[in-house]
Amino acid sequence: MRKPFRYVLYIMVGFLIYQVIDSGEAGFTHKEVKNTLVIAMIAVFVLLLIVRVIKQRYDDNEKE
Repeated sequence: MRKPFRYVLYIMVGFLIYQVIDSGEAGFTHKEVKNTLVIAMIAVFVLLLIVRVIKQRYDDNEKE
C-alpha cells in the first residue's frame, strides 16, 4: 500500500471512530466539523505512533 493512501485511510478511520463515539446529533455546525477534524488528526497521529512501535518491535525480533 502506498504511503499517501495509507495516511488518507488513517484519517478516514480516525474520523469514523470519532463519529461513532460522538453520534449524538445528526446535523453538523461549522464548529463541530472543525472539532471533529482536530480529533481525527489526533487519532491519526496516535495510530501512526502505534504502527511505528509495532513495526519497530517486529523488526527488532527479526534481527535476533
